[in-house]
Amino acid sequence: MKKAILLILPILFLSCDKKEIFAGPNSYSDSFEGYTEINETVDGDNINWSFFQKTYAENELSIDTTFFHSGNKSFKSFAVAGTSEGASKASINKQFMAFWEDETVVIDMWYYVVGTENADWMFLFDIEEKTAIGAGPGMRLALVDNFLRVEHKYPNPDIKQELGAEVEFPRDQWVNIRFESKLSQKNEGSVKVWQDDVLIIEQYDWKTLPKDILYATQGTKGMYSQIEFGVTANASDNPMTVYVDDISVSIVDLFS
Repeated sequence: MKKAILLILPILFLSCDKKEIFAGPNSYSDSFEGYTEINETVDGDNINWSFFQKTYAENELSIDTTFFHSGNKSFKSFAVAGTSEGASKASINKQFMAFWEDETVVIDMWYYVVGTENADWMFLFDIEEKTAIGAGPGMRLALVDNFLRVEHKYPNPDIKQELGAEVEFPRDQWVNIRFESKLSQKNEGSVKVWQDDVLIIEQYDWKTLPKDILYATQGTKGMYSQIEFGVTANASDNPMTVYVDDISVSIVDLFS
Protein backbone atom coordinates (compact mmCIF):
# COMPACT_ATOMS: atom_id res chain seq x y z
CA MET A 1 0.00 0.00 0.00
CA LYS A 2 2.79 2.43 0.91
CA LYS A 3 4.57 1.66 -2.35
CA ALA A 4 1.39 2.37 -4.31
CA ILE A 5 0.93 5.73 -2.56
CA LEU A 6 4.55 6.67 -3.23
CA LEU A 7 4.07 5.90 -6.91
CA ILE A 8 0.80 7.84 -7.18
CA LEU A 9 1.93 11.00 -5.38
CA PRO A 10 4.53 12.09 -8.00
CA ILE A 11 1.96 11.50 -10.75
CA LEU A 12 -0.61 13.65 -8.97
CA PHE A 13 1.98 16.35 -8.30
CA LEU A 14 3.06 16.39 -11.93
CA SER A 15 -0.54 16.48 -13.13
CA CYS A 16 -1.37 19.48 -10.92
CA ASP A 17 1.72 21.54 -11.61
CA LYS A 18 2.91 20.45 -15.05
CA LYS A 19 1.96 23.75 -16.70
CA GLU A 20 4.28 25.52 -14.28
CA ILE A 21 7.03 22.91 -14.43
CA PHE A 22 7.00 22.77 -18.24
CA ALA A 23 6.17 26.41 -18.89
CA GLY A 24 7.50 27.96 -22.06
CA PRO A 25 6.68 30.40 -24.85
CA ASN A 26 3.77 29.66 -27.17
CA SER A 27 4.78 32.08 -29.91
CA TYR A 28 7.86 32.67 -32.04
CA SER A 29 8.76 34.26 -35.35
CA ASP A 30 11.86 34.57 -37.50
CA SER A 31 12.58 36.01 -40.95
CA PHE A 32 16.32 35.19 -40.63
CA GLU A 33 17.28 38.78 -41.40
CA GLY A 34 19.27 39.25 -38.20
CA TYR A 35 21.91 36.60 -38.91
CA THR A 36 25.06 36.50 -41.02
CA GLU A 37 26.01 32.88 -40.35
CA ILE A 38 23.89 29.89 -39.40
CA ASN A 39 25.65 29.40 -36.04
CA GLU A 40 24.28 32.77 -34.92
CA THR A 41 20.74 31.37 -34.93
CA VAL A 42 21.46 29.12 -31.91
CA ASP A 43 22.20 31.31 -28.89
CA GLY A 44 22.47 28.64 -26.18
CA ASP A 45 19.66 30.19 -24.12
CA ASN A 46 16.70 29.09 -26.27
CA ILE A 47 15.75 32.70 -26.89
CA ASN A 48 16.33 32.07 -30.58
CA TRP A 49 16.72 28.53 -31.94
CA SER A 50 17.85 25.61 -29.79
CA PHE A 51 19.84 23.28 -32.03
CA PHE A 52 20.42 21.88 -35.53
CA GLN A 53 19.99 18.35 -36.83
CA LYS A 54 22.45 17.06 -39.44
CA THR A 55 22.42 13.30 -39.66
CA TYR A 56 24.91 13.05 -42.54
CA ALA A 57 28.18 14.94 -42.97
CA GLU A 58 27.20 16.05 -46.48
CA ASN A 59 24.05 17.79 -45.25
CA GLU A 60 24.19 21.58 -45.05
CA LEU A 61 22.46 24.39 -43.16
CA SER A 62 23.12 28.04 -43.96
CA ILE A 63 21.77 31.58 -44.09
CA ASP A 64 21.16 32.29 -47.76
CA THR A 65 21.07 35.60 -49.64
CA THR A 66 20.08 34.15 -53.03
CA PHE A 67 16.50 33.01 -52.47
CA PHE A 68 14.23 34.79 -49.99
CA HIS A 69 10.55 35.51 -49.63
CA SER A 70 10.97 38.88 -47.94
CA GLY A 71 13.93 40.98 -46.89
CA ASN A 72 17.29 39.71 -48.10
CA LYS A 73 17.82 36.36 -46.37
CA SER A 74 16.35 32.93 -45.75
CA PHE A 75 17.27 29.64 -44.09
CA LYS A 76 18.69 27.04 -46.50
CA SER A 77 18.52 23.30 -45.82
CA PHE A 78 20.19 20.63 -47.94
CA ALA A 79 19.83 16.92 -47.17
CA VAL A 80 21.23 13.97 -49.10
CA ALA A 81 18.94 11.09 -49.96
CA GLY A 82 17.80 8.82 -47.19
CA THR A 83 19.50 5.45 -46.81
CA SER A 84 18.76 2.08 -45.28
CA GLU A 85 20.43 3.40 -42.14
CA GLY A 86 17.77 6.07 -41.69
CA ALA A 87 16.28 9.30 -42.94
CA SER A 88 18.50 12.22 -43.81
CA LYS A 89 17.91 15.31 -41.66
CA ALA A 90 18.97 18.95 -42.06
CA SER A 91 16.77 21.04 -39.81
CA ILE A 92 16.59 23.84 -37.27
CA ASN A 93 14.74 23.26 -33.98
CA LYS A 94 13.31 25.26 -31.12
CA GLN A 95 12.70 23.47 -27.80
CA PHE A 96 11.10 24.26 -24.43
CA MET A 97 7.96 25.77 -25.89
CA ALA A 98 4.51 25.01 -24.50
CA PHE A 99 1.46 24.18 -26.61
CA TRP A 100 -1.20 22.63 -24.36
CA GLU A 101 -4.34 20.57 -24.83
CA ASP A 102 -7.38 22.60 -25.94
CA GLU A 103 -5.18 25.33 -27.39
CA THR A 104 -5.17 26.07 -31.12
CA VAL A 105 -1.69 26.47 -32.53
CA VAL A 106 -1.02 28.17 -35.87
CA ILE A 107 2.23 27.89 -37.80
CA ASP A 108 2.67 30.08 -40.87
CA MET A 109 5.75 29.52 -43.05
CA TRP A 110 7.14 30.03 -46.53
CA TYR A 111 8.95 27.21 -48.36
CA TYR A 112 10.88 27.02 -51.63
CA VAL A 113 11.55 23.43 -52.74
CA VAL A 114 14.23 23.24 -55.43
CA GLY A 115 13.90 21.01 -58.49
CA THR A 116 11.29 18.62 -59.81
CA GLU A 117 12.87 15.35 -58.66
CA ASN A 118 10.72 12.89 -56.76
CA ALA A 119 10.47 14.06 -53.14
CA ASP A 120 8.28 11.30 -51.72
CA TRP A 121 8.39 11.27 -47.95
CA MET A 122 10.35 14.43 -47.51
CA PHE A 123 9.17 16.11 -44.31
CA LEU A 124 9.05 19.90 -44.07
CA PHE A 125 7.83 20.68 -40.56
CA ASP A 126 7.35 18.89 -37.22
CA ILE A 127 5.59 19.84 -34.01
CA GLU A 128 6.31 17.36 -31.25
CA GLU A 129 7.07 16.70 -27.62
CA LYS A 130 10.64 16.16 -26.55
CA THR A 131 10.97 12.74 -24.95
CA ALA A 132 13.78 11.05 -23.11
CA ILE A 133 13.90 7.99 -25.38
CA GLY A 134 13.53 7.90 -29.15
CA ALA A 135 11.84 10.38 -31.45
CA GLY A 136 9.32 12.75 -29.93
CA PRO A 137 5.68 12.00 -30.71
CA GLY A 138 3.88 14.64 -32.74
CA MET A 139 2.58 15.70 -36.15
CA ARG A 140 4.49 16.61 -39.28
CA LEU A 141 3.96 17.71 -42.88
CA ALA A 142 5.18 15.42 -45.65
CA LEU A 143 5.31 15.53 -49.44
CA VAL A 144 3.97 12.34 -51.04
CA ASP A 145 3.32 12.23 -54.81
CA ASN A 146 4.03 15.98 -54.62
CA PHE A 147 0.99 16.55 -52.38
CA LEU A 148 1.16 17.73 -48.77
CA ARG A 149 -0.25 15.44 -46.09
CA VAL A 150 -0.18 15.32 -42.29
CA GLU A 151 1.61 12.34 -40.77
CA HIS A 152 1.53 11.40 -37.09
CA LYS A 153 4.44 10.20 -34.98
CA TYR A 154 1.99 8.25 -32.83
CA PRO A 155 -0.69 5.67 -33.74
CA ASN A 156 -3.10 7.64 -35.95
CA PRO A 157 -3.78 7.51 -39.71
CA ASP A 158 -2.31 10.10 -42.05
CA ILE A 159 -4.54 13.02 -42.99
CA LYS A 160 -4.55 13.24 -46.78
CA GLN A 161 -6.06 15.71 -49.18
CA GLU A 162 -9.50 14.83 -50.52
CA LEU A 163 -9.19 12.24 -53.28
CA GLY A 164 -9.71 13.82 -56.67
CA ALA A 165 -9.36 17.36 -55.31
CA GLU A 166 -5.65 17.32 -54.40
CA VAL A 167 -3.59 20.44 -54.99
CA GLU A 168 0.00 19.83 -56.09
CA PHE A 169 2.84 21.49 -54.26
CA PRO A 170 4.54 24.01 -56.59
CA ARG A 171 8.30 23.62 -57.03
CA ASP A 172 10.97 26.24 -57.71
CA GLN A 173 8.83 29.00 -56.25
CA TRP A 174 7.85 30.32 -52.84
CA VAL A 175 4.82 28.62 -51.31
CA ASN A 176 2.94 29.74 -48.21
CA ILE A 177 1.91 26.98 -45.81
CA ARG A 178 -0.43 27.59 -42.87
CA PHE A 179 -0.88 24.75 -40.38
CA GLU A 180 -3.60 25.09 -37.74
CA SER A 181 -4.46 22.50 -35.11
CA LYS A 182 -6.67 22.38 -32.05
CA LEU A 183 -4.80 20.11 -29.65
CA SER A 184 -6.63 17.23 -28.00
CA GLN A 185 -5.74 13.80 -26.61
CA LYS A 186 -9.30 12.74 -27.41
CA ASN A 187 -11.08 12.75 -30.75
CA GLU A 188 -11.97 16.39 -30.18
CA GLY A 189 -9.12 18.09 -32.03
CA SER A 190 -8.85 19.43 -35.56
CA VAL A 191 -6.24 19.97 -38.27
CA LYS A 192 -6.35 22.44 -41.14
CA VAL A 193 -3.69 23.13 -43.75
CA TRP A 194 -3.70 25.96 -46.27
CA GLN A 195 -1.38 26.11 -49.29
CA ASP A 196 -1.16 29.58 -50.84
CA ASP A 197 -4.45 30.52 -49.11
CA VAL A 198 -6.25 27.43 -50.43
CA LEU A 199 -7.62 25.10 -47.73
CA ILE A 200 -6.27 21.69 -48.78
CA ILE A 201 -6.74 19.67 -45.57
CA GLU A 202 -9.61 19.91 -43.07
CA GLN A 203 -10.04 17.26 -40.40
CA TYR A 204 -12.28 17.45 -37.33
CA ASP A 205 -12.99 15.08 -34.43
CA TRP A 206 -9.34 14.03 -34.43
CA LYS A 207 -6.74 13.06 -31.84
CA THR A 208 -3.99 15.65 -32.33
CA LEU A 209 -2.02 14.88 -29.17
CA PRO A 210 -0.74 11.42 -28.21
CA LYS A 211 -2.07 9.74 -25.10
CA ASP A 212 -0.15 10.11 -21.83
CA ILE A 213 1.40 6.67 -22.23
CA LEU A 214 2.66 6.28 -25.77
CA TYR A 215 5.02 3.34 -25.40
CA ALA A 216 6.18 1.33 -22.41
CA THR A 217 9.27 3.53 -22.19
CA GLN A 218 7.75 6.90 -23.13
CA GLY A 219 5.04 9.07 -21.70
CA THR A 220 3.70 12.44 -22.77
CA LYS A 221 2.41 15.44 -20.86
CA GLY A 222 -0.60 16.47 -22.92
CA MET A 223 1.43 19.09 -24.80
CA TYR A 224 3.91 19.80 -27.57
CA SER A 225 7.19 21.52 -26.78
CA GLN A 226 9.31 21.52 -29.93
CA ILE A 227 9.05 22.86 -33.50
CA GLU A 228 11.33 21.90 -36.38
CA PHE A 229 11.79 23.34 -39.88
CA GLY A 230 13.81 22.60 -43.01
CA VAL A 231 14.28 19.08 -44.30
CA THR A 232 13.15 17.50 -41.04
CA ALA A 233 13.55 14.09 -42.69
CA ASN A 234 14.38 13.06 -46.24
CA ALA A 235 13.34 9.49 -46.97
CA SER A 236 13.25 10.07 -50.73
CA ASP A 237 15.76 8.68 -53.21
CA ASN A 238 17.04 12.14 -54.10
CA PRO A 239 19.03 14.87 -52.37
CA MET A 240 16.73 17.78 -51.57
CA THR A 241 17.26 21.51 -51.10
CA VAL A 242 14.67 23.76 -49.49
CA TYR A 243 14.62 27.38 -48.39
CA VAL A 244 12.51 28.55 -45.44
CA ASP A 245 11.48 32.11 -44.62
CA ASP A 246 9.05 34.18 -42.56
CA ILE A 247 8.15 31.63 -39.89
CA SER A 248 5.41 32.61 -37.45
CA VAL A 249 4.13 30.46 -34.59
CA SER A 250 1.28 31.46 -32.28
CA ILE A 251 -1.73 30.42 -30.23
CA VAL A 252 -5.04 31.82 -31.45
CA ASP A 253 -8.43 32.21 -29.83
CA LEU A 254 -10.89 31.21 -32.51
CA PHE A 255 -13.82 32.50 -30.49
CA SER A 256 -12.57 36.04 -29.83
